Amino acid sequence: MAQYVYGIVEATSKPPRGRGIAGAPLRLVAGEEIAALVSEIGGDRVRLGREEVLLHSQVLERALGRGPVLPMRFGIVMDDTEEVHRRLLDEHGPELRAQLTEMEGKVEIRIRATYDESSVLQDVVREHPQIAAMRASVQGRSEDAGYYERIRLGELVAAAIERRRDRDAQAILEALAGQAVATETSDPSHERVVVQASFLVERARIPEFNAIVDRVADGYGGQIRFKYTGPLPPHSFVELAERV
Repeated sequence: MAQYVYGIVEATSKPPRGRGIAGAPLRLVAGEEIAALVSEIGGDRVRLGREEVLLHSQVLERALGRGPVLPMRFGIVMDDTEEVHRRLLDEHGPELRAQLTEMEGKVEIRIRATYDESSVLQDVVREHPQIAAMRASVQGRSEDAGYYERIRLGELVAAAIERRRDRDAQAILEALAGQAVATETSDPSHERVVVQASFLVERARIPEFNAIVDRVADGYGGQIRFKYTGPLPPHSFVELAERV
């Protein structure tokens, strides 16, 4: 029967409690040193829905409570347990074993830092006399009368915020990267996003990492809002498991 693959764990581990996608029991397909965490699934593909994606993540998070785990991307289905052995455990066993060892005692923490729009705009106006003067000059003028000035004002504000974002992003990343084993950044999903990054952190150092996050956030006095997600399986730091 088709097997839905969540990730790779130690061969001596046990499947986490709870059910998998479509309510199927979780189990392990074990090799010599590693095992695939799977559940049976009808058909050769899984429905790409919010509930399924969320359950995939929850299963991996529960597995992380039992030991290191290499997360597979959502939607990996193999024909049967023989294919799981052949295509995954046998073909890529040494590399997966090495990555699993490397991830022992480590978790992923995601940080998303976003500007409070009104607060950062006030600062930009305060810090740039040219912007303040132009902003004052267009206030109260009709749309037609101040059309080109407003365009120029928007360009100046955008450029000033971009320079500030580059500066703030560098400072935030430098502060947090010092407590991380590795860092992965992604392009901001919105112009107000300062940092969108994942940090590979040793479990033993999570308190220190959290303290630095708090200190950095406090330093911005609410001008930058921090969203903290984790600890998570190391999705952003696993290589082969993403390519299978």
